[in-house]
Amino acid sequence: MPMTSYLRKALGDESIGKAAFSQPAAVYLALFTSSPGDAGSLTGEVSGGSYARQDITAALSSFNLATGIASNTLAVDFPNPTGNWGTITYAGIIDAASGGNVLYYEALPNARAVVSGGRHVQFAVGALQIRII
Repeated sequence: MPMTSYLRKALGDESIGKAAFSQPAAVYLALFTSSPGDAGSLTGEVSGGSYARQDITAALSSFNLATGIASNTLAVDFPNPTGNWGTITYAGIIDAASGGNVLYYEALPNARAVVSGGRHVQFAVGALQIRII
């Protein structure tokens, strides 16, 4: 998952002493029907029908020094949809349970229509990979 411009600027400014970056207390996985883009827009995020961002803080590994990758060590499950969520095309990592800033985002390899009463969305162990090198 690539970083958004928000995160690149925040980390860059922190690293050269221009502005402090407060790390989030938790990070959440969100689903989108359109790309959040480099600016990290929340306009395409799914809403309604029992949708809620999933706290993935404990599910993520630390970054591996050799590979520069952090990944999910636990499966991430969204609730069963009680409404139509649309066609999910992107996932993003956000720094708040609602609102907040998109930190990372990526297109899903296979878009998926999520309908009321249909299968829940799940990310298997290792399906989320954040690379910083």
